[in-house]
Amino acid sequence: MALNSKQSSEYIFGIHPVRETLRSRKRFVFQLFIEKKVARHRPVEEIVRLAKRNNVKIERVESKMMETLSKKQNHQGVIIRVEKISLMKFNDILTSLKNGNEPKDALWLAIDEMTDPQNLGSIIRSAACLGFDAIVLPQRRTVGLTPTVYKAASGMIEKIKIVEANNLNSVILELKEQGFSIYGADMTGEPVTKATYKTPALLIIGSEGYGLRYKTKEHCDNLISIPQVEGTDSLNAASAGSIIMYDMYTKTKL
Repeated sequence: MALNSKQSSEYIFGIHPVRETLRSRKRFVFQLFIEKKVARHRPVEEIVRLAKRNNVKIERVESKMMETLSKKQNHQGVIIRVEKISLMKFNDILTSLKNGNEPKDALWLAIDEMTDPQNLGSIIRSAACLGFDAIVLPQRRTVGLTPTVYKAASGMIEKIKIVEANNLNSVILELKEQGFSIYGADMTGEPVTKATYKTPALLIIGSEGYGLRYKTKEHCDNLISIPQVEGTDSLNAASAGSIIMYDMYTKTKL
């Protein structure tokens, strides 16, 4: 593999993200760093075996080095330097849709202006676990795939298609042309208990503070809300999105 520049790589840390990246073998892994004091822990030993199987260079280092590489975040004793993830371009996947190569019961998720990395990582994890086929991430005003996002997603980024979009509303309109039904998570919408879905479908989750933008709401075929106990704070974006995704999964794929 020709890649050898640190500018074309990134660091991933944490037991689950590192293990899933090694298992998936979708990306070239340059190096595995193991904190010396955890080298004999069982989950770490499994990661070492996976790295050896993939011919990954292994280096055992002191805690200070691990703190530097992870920028003092919870690395759990393992860090890999890996080829940066290759995001799919929407135009490429649109060609696949037009050629009929995507499943008729496809479930897609779109993130609109979500800026909290923990929320984004959590919702990616839920989407992968609940049978969603792809996640659309706009280039602007949405947090990128940072190491914190990877950690919160527990390695599930390796198990779902991530589609980069220049303009979310343009993507919505293109997907409508391809027969997608568009659903938005919004407190003014129909209760999730009464919702029905047509596939292929796109679910849109808005920002943590403001929800969906007005123009995005206009493009939705239906808005879906989650009934809550009176007097409680609203659910955060990741929690609300996970509930609706579970509902969509059980009603369309089970």
